[in-house]
Amino acid sequence: MDVQITQLYNPLLGYIKKRVRNIEDAEDLTQDVFFKLAKSNNDGIDNLKSWVYTIAKNTITDYYRKKHLRTDRIEEASFFKEETTENPGQELSNCIGAFVQQLPEEYRELLILSELKEVPQKEIAAQLNMNYVTVRSKVQRGRKKLKQLFEGCCVVLQGGKGSIMDVTSKSGCEKKTSCD
Repeated sequence: MDVQITQLYNPLLGYIKKRVRNIEDAEDLTQDVFFKLAKSNNDGIDNLKSWVYTIAKNTITDYYRKKHLRTDRIEEASFFKEETTENPGQELSNCIGAFVQQLPEEYRELLILSELKEVPQKEIAAQLNMNYVTVRSKVQRGRKKLKQLFEGCCVVLQGGKGSIMDVTSKSGCEKKTSCD
């Protein structure tokens, strides 16, 4: 069994890294998985690899549950008592059009329909006489390109649940695409 564990360590670490995206946490969780494996009664286990990946999946789920609870507590705490009339989310919404216009035409039209006009993707596929899967993948690619444009020009500070806390332009950004 020691040989199997040695063979499982690196693939399991890679599996956890893909889901956690923090190397230190992934290494800790991998150790937790093997600790749980050592504590478990593994006499009746036919497939050790399957058992280890099941433990890993549950450990990752627990990790995100704990992390979610911590961010909820932080979110509920009121660190900023000052009242602001600004709405950073609205501010960001106002500058989206300029960024969408920079996208290649094949993505621009789809994102305008899908994201700005909130037309369901299946309806977009029917309207444009395109395959639904094609529309879905182009919308995803367009979102990624739009995100890259934002990140190249704006700094968006998000709260624990993805709420937008602040938006500022990076220096050297054109005013027509600026978030300010």
